[in-house]
Amino acid sequence: MVKKKSKFIRVDKNTGIKSEINTAVAAEPIKDRAIIEGIKTALNNKKTRKYYALFCTGINTALRISDILKLKVSDVKSGYVHTKETKTGKNKQFPINSILKAVLENYIREFNLKDDDYLFYSNRKDKLKNIKAIDQSQAYRKLKEVVERLYSQIHFSTHVLRKTCGYWLYQTTNDITLVMHSLNHSSVSVTMRYIGLTQENVDNAFNGLNL
Repeated sequence: MVKKKSKFIRVDKNTGIKSEINTAVAAEPIKDRAIIEGIKTALNNKKTRKYYALFCTGINTALRISDILKLKVSDVKSGYVHTKETKTGKNKQFPINSILKAVLENYIREFNLKDDDYLFYSNRKDKLKNIKAIDQSQAYRKLKEVVERLYSQIHFSTHVLRKTCGYWLYQTTNDITLVMHSLNHSSVSVTMRYIGLTQENVDNAFNGLNL
C-alpha cells in the first residue's frame, strides 16, 4: 500500500503556461497480514494500549471511526454490537469475533472500565464533568504516528481501518455482495473501488479458474 499520487494539469490564466500538479489520493487497505501484525505489535504496550484496541476494533468491525468512538463498554460486553451509523442513519449489527473479543476484554479489565464509560475515553470532561471519548483527530494523529513510522510507504487515514476490514472480509468470503452490505454501500462497484479490488484481481481470478 503505497502513497500514490494523482496528476492534473493547471493552466495559468495570464501566461497560458501548463504545469503538472500531484495530489495524494485516498489511502488503500492494508493487504499484507505481516504489516497488520507489525502494527498491532507496535501498539500493544501500556502506553498505546488504547490505540491497539482501537486499531483492532477498526479492522475487525468495518465501522467508521465516528461510530467506533461513540461506543461504550456496555456496547461490546455481550459479544454482539447493535449500532446506528452516524453518517447514513442505517442500523448495523455484527458479532465480535474471538480475537477482538479477547483484545477488548483484556483492555477493559486492565483499565478498569465501567459499563457507562466510553470504550475509547479521553482525559477531557464535558460540562457535567463526565469523561468524553477521544475525538477523531486524536485517533488519527496517534495511529498515523505509529503506522507511518513503521511503514513509511503507507498513506494512513482512519479510513484505512474500515477498508482493511472490507478487503479481508472479501478475501475470506469471496462474496462482494456480502461485503457491500457489511459496509452499507449502495453498489458493488463502490465497494470494489473502496476495498481496492483491481483489474489484477480480476485477471488472477480468471487465470485460476481452469474449469
